[in-house]
Amino acid sequence: MFLKSNQFEPASKEQHAAKVYVSRCGDAGFVNRDLFAVLDDAAAMADIDALAPDMLVGGFPCQDYSVARPSNQSKGIEGKKGVLWWGIHRMLQARSEARKPLQYLLLENVDRLINSPKPCRGHDFAIILASLQSMGYAVEWRVVNSGDYGFSQRRKRVFIMAYHASTQSYRDLQSAHARSWLTDTGTLAQALPAVLKPGTSISSFDLPADVLEAQASYATDKGDTRFKSAGVCIEGQVWTGDVQAAPISDYTRYVGQCAPMTLGNVVSATTSVPPAFYIDESTLPRWEYLKGAKAITRLQADGSERKFAEGALVFPDVLNKPSRTIITSEGGTAASRTKHVVRDAQGRLRRLVPEELEALTGFPRGFTDGCGLTDARWAFLMGNALVTGIVRLIGAALHERHSAACPELPKNQTLGEVGQH
Repeated sequence: MFLKSNQFEPASKEQHAAKVYVSRCGDAGFVNRDLFAVLDDAAAMADIDALAPDMLVGGFPCQDYSVARPSNQSKGIEGKKGVLWWGIHRMLQARSEARKPLQYLLLENVDRLINSPKPCRGHDFAIILASLQSMGYAVEWRVVNSGDYGFSQRRKRVFIMAYHASTQSYRDLQSAHARSWLTDTGTLAQALPAVLKPGTSISSFDLPADVLEAQASYATDKGDTRFKSAGVCIEGQVWTGDVQAAPISDYTRYVGQCAPMTLGNVVSATTSVPPAFYIDESTLPRWEYLKGAKAITRLQADGSERKFAEGALVFPDVLNKPSRTIITSEGGTAASRTKHVVRDAQGRLRRLVPEELEALTGFPRGFTDGCGLTDARWAFLMGNALVTGIVRLIGAALHERHSAACPELPKNQTLGEVGQH
């Protein structure tokens, strides 16, 4: 059970994701409001305070994380209005000021977060880590490709776990060797076993807990981000290295079968395909062009020329491997470079149907049915979703770690019910 949840899509008049949530999970404790409106609502914050939650789970857009004001012009840290990260920061601050800090934090973002922005790669992530340090958190992160663990979709995302100084996990991280935590004893390593990439090593550097100081002092490593695919940050120090999935011989723990899942596994379970999802032969040349390799010279606004090139994509998509990443523009009948196209048993080409997009993301088929979604909106929701099995594995690992630190926690209690233990 989740004590409080919020889903809000600021760019949409129709809150389809919120409707799906309510249809499947009910509206108890559910909020469909902009996070900043909640933070500015004293009654809403009092309601959260009364619940005394111990964990925040969420995702946030990859945007501009720079601090908007210098310290002599601000009572605290303020970011660009509307950037969700600073809403999360305010929520954590509010819990800290109430002397009931959130013990755990699990966040998700696109993997480019550790490499942005382009003018100073890694600067955004440095701001986030400094922000969390300033509120007493130790942090670990990891870029995870769900396909490496047998899931039917290749989807890279960075997962961020933070532990407050009051937790045993924080103390465990204090005394741990960085490499051991990243590949063996850490929560993410327990959930998703990893090894250091051959020929690489763990590097370290200082990162101040003061956000404005971190913003001013962070420098790239010869133009590249200083943050690798995994790392930890605690008490002003960062350790980071590139890791990869550990060898797996049996994927049952991850996907319920010994062999890894493929796009073909998902497609073969589909029993009905509406005619609109089949590719009209007259549009095939357009599909082939968009999927093919290109080298184009484009005229810029200033009159200069810019060469644009892209490689070919496999067309149609192969069925014996996990699918490519589902993106929000997967829906609709128009030809596209990024939409998946498969060949059925009769040799016909077609797009993926909504229930296949659900299955590739880890939802039961038909999970979003009955909520008035168009084909395009269905795809938009699945393109925004996580591969749910990855979150389940991380949750189970955290629950096991927390249970070991709190023996009084009932063994059948779920992560969402941990409460004040």
